[in-house]
Amino acid sequence: MTEDRREEERMGLRERKKMATRRALREAAVRLALEHGLENVTVEDVAADVGVSTRTFFNYFGTKEEALLGELPGTLDEEATREFAAGGPTGDFTDDLIGLLIAFLLDTEDLPRQREEMRLRKLLMDREPQLVPGVLARFHDMEQVVARAIAERTGEPPESDRPQLAAVTAMAVMRHTMRQLRYSEGEDAARIRARVRTAFRVLGEVYAPR
Repeated sequence: MTEDRREEERMGLRERKKMATRRALREAAVRLALEHGLENVTVEDVAADVGVSTRTFFNYFGTKEEALLGELPGTLDEEATREFAAGGPTGDFTDDLIGLLIAFLLDTEDLPRQREEMRLRKLLMDREPQLVPGVLARFHDMEQVVARAIAERTGEPPESDRPQLAAVTAMAVMRHTMRQLRYSEGEDAARIRARVRTAFRVLGEVYAPR
């Protein structure tokens, strides 16, 4: 094994450990908040539950609320966004947009775990409604990223109606589809893509001229 290969494996292991620590902190924050109430949980409590220092917590999250809100929505992959804006990867607008949003919103490698995270997060939002504006703000920011990518692809100003409405409805379709998913072992990326495509078709039929 070459030294370069060893370094790649070491980097891969470090990244996996960082992802595991981030997930553990996020899960601990949600669990403790559900058990004790948001106001009764501190950053120190979350760090201690995971067995790391407070400094380590702040390496991953800026605030307790940031840890609680988790990764939904996260950040669109820059390379995938550029590819979409340039007209790819397939050239079909809807298929390309669906692919971009699925990669952004769903962990297709571990759907059952994501379903449980979403269930707990919804329970947390119901119990701690003061967190809801933060979630809505994140989705609004994400809609604007999507709108800019659509505008670049279509050659329209980002603030114009078409990219704005396309982004808003696309995110709404994704949220609706995510709520409907069974997250079973048979629910793979291809089936999810088909579900989203069907949802877009239904939406088009609803607003189609008669």
